[in-house]
Amino acid sequence: MFRLLALSLVSMFFLFACANENSKPNVQRHNQNQIPEIENLDNLIGEDPENSKLYFDRATVYYNNEGYQEAIDDLAKAIELDSSQVNYYHLLADSYLDNFKSKEAIKILKLCIVRFPSDVLTQLKLSEYYLILKQYERSLQTAATLLDKVPNNAEAYFMMAMNFRAMQDTVRAKNSFQAAIENDPELIDAWLILGDMYSAEGNPLALDYYKGALTADPDNILAKHSKAYYLQNNGNIEEAQKLYDEITLTDRNYVQAPLNSGILYLEEQNFEKAYEKFNIVVGNAPQNSLGYYYRGVCNESLNKIEAAIEDYQNSINLDPTDLRVREALDKAQKMLQ
Repeated sequence: MFRLLALSLVSMFFLFACANENSKPNVQRHNQNQIPEIENLDNLIGEDPENSKLYFDRATVYYNNEGYQEAIDDLAKAIELDSSQVNYYHLLADSYLDNFKSKEAIKILKLCIVRFPSDVLTQLKLSEYYLILKQYERSLQTAATLLDKVPNNAEAYFMMAMNFRAMQDTVRAKNSFQAAIENDPELIDAWLILGDMYSAEGNPLALDYYKGALTADPDNILAKHSKAYYLQNNGNIEEAQKLYDEITLTDRNYVQAPLNSGILYLEEQNFEKAYEKFNIVVGNAPQNSLGYYYRGVCNESLNKIEAAIEDYQNSINLDPTDLRVREALDKAQKMLQ
């Protein structure tokens, strides 16, 4: 799917990230000795300095390690050697955007469209960049131009929907997301966003869209979580817990599932089951301050005060700003006095 969603699609919430090249400094150049793959590529380039693919490969390594300026330099060389590879331009645009040089990124994509006028991905990418930069009308126009050329392009409808949603035009956003899934029923993100939109309105149609996402991809973790979250918020705790358990069995590193499950058990005052869930969170995400806090609540409720104090302290060490944890720690410490 799209770069924007890959960056910002978390749980049931879809947030927009806006690049602002004036508010952040350029990324510092990387020490190539810190990146093991670079030395090997340096040697290969030394042996074959006219091989554009090697420069692209090295740029990819730099890009993946946030060495954006190095990636830009290598991609400029790759394009100089071979200007026929559309993916070189795409990575160059990404490198400029992530280096807070959005104007250059847009220029590269516009140049790419001129050189590769039939490349659909380039036009989608340009529409997405405009969306990231909150230039909604330009993003919509780019997506509409693509639809004129490819009338049934689901991702173009999706881009239009994302713009309408950002502009708070709910009706047109829903219509465009619906058009996206009608043209590509496997477009999971569109199913989930529609589910979230209807859920926010209290409309039970939301469940149908979460089910639609799971029909398209029965193993999709985010779709399972979205459905479980909807169920728990609408009183079906038992089914929600089953889905959270299923997610945890599938991917223990997806700690939002046991975290939500544990909170539900806490609300039922089932402290033993809640402890099990928060123990999973702490075991698989030791930097998660909430896991320690809630496990501390369980320990305190089970009269394991020393263990609770240790958990609260660990939570504070990870997030000193959470005042409720400090209050819980003070309370637990007084219990031992």
